[in-house]
Formats: sequence, C-alpha cells, structure tokens
Amino acid sequence: AGHGYLLSDFISPFTNRRNDEYGGTTLNRLRIIIDIHNQIRDNLGKSFPITIKLITQDFLGMGKGLTLEEGVNITKSLVEVGFDAIEPTSGRTNLRFTDNKSFPSVIFSSLEDENYFLPNAKALKPVMKDCPLILMGGIRNPLSAEKFLDEKIADFISMCRPFICEPDLPNRWKNGDLSHPLCTNCNACFGAGMRKNVYCVLKKKIEKKK
Repeated sequence: AGHGYLLSDFISPFTNRRNDEYGGTTLNRLRIIIDIHNQIRDNLGKSFPITIKLITQDFLGMGKGLTLEEGVNITKSLVEVGFDAIEPTSGRTNLRFTDNKSFPSVIFSSLEDENYFLPNAKALKPVMKDCPLILMGGIRNPLSAEKFLDEKIADFISMCRPFICEPDLPNRWKNGDLSHPLCTNCNACFGAGMRKNVYCVLKKKIEKKK
C-alpha cells in the first residue's frame, strides 16, 4: 500500500476523492485495507503473519496529500487492527505530482542522504507498541543498520536495489567486508522492471564488456 499504487491511492486524500464509505475521513480511506486484513485473518487464522508496506507521507510538495502526522495516526490504527509488522514508506513513483523526496535517491552525496525514511520510522515507532517496524529506504551501511536495530528504532531491516546488483551482499558483510554495496543507486533497474524483468543494468553492461 505505497508509492502511488491502488491501495495507497485509497489512503491518500490527494487521490481518494470518493464520497462513500471508502472516502473522506481517515478511517474511511483505511477501510479497504482493514477489509483485506480481516478477510485474510478470517481465512488463514491468527498464526498466519500479515504485514503491510504502508505509505506514511505523500511528499507532494504542494501542501496537499498525506502528511506524516496523519501517517502516524494511520499506523496506530493498523497496529490496533492487528497487522503483524509494518514497513513504512513514503512518496509516489509518479514524479509529476511529487518533490524530490518521493523517489529513491539516484546519488547519495553523504551518509546523511542514506536512510531517508529514518525520520518517519522515529515518528512511528512510539505508537507501534509490540508491532515490529521494518525499516527500508536507502540503507547502505551495515553498521548503521545494526545501530538502528540496537537502538530499537527498527525491528527489521529491508533492502532492495543492492540485492538486485549483489544478491550475496549479506554474506559479504557477514564475512567482514563492510564496504558499501556495488549498487550505485542509478535506478535503472526500476525502468527495466517496468519494461520486462528487474535486473541490474549496470552489472549487465559490465559483464558484457568482459
């Protein structure tokens, strides 16, 4: 339920203009998420884990859309519904409607540019009670990741683009090589996935030159 896909469009007041029980108030905009959760729970039981990747802020840059304040309230509501873990995210992939915080960063100029959903995680964690928070968003440093876990900012770490380029990255870090991933954050894998299959475009170019 993130990045401008269907379920996140129900959540965001920017895209949800419905005037029925699925639009308007925060609870109404969450209703489809709650309905889906309850149907899964009824059919699969309490032992089946139900997690959600959840939009918590639109970053529209126009004074509209979902704010982090409302994102905190939404997260609190879904914890009470009974989700087993929440992976907060923000922004939309349609760049026509967003500012530069809405799309994965192409280049990290400093370590501070990494971990770009960390402020959201810090705002959400206090309302999540015992529900685990899965932190994602520009995590490229294993020491930082361990710090977030040790400080209870997050319960799990989620990564994507580095694994497309370097599937064995966790083992490299585990074996003592703590250098940054080979991934350059160029986002070309996103375009490849939109056309056909997800793969690391840079890695494929390098392999062709060998």
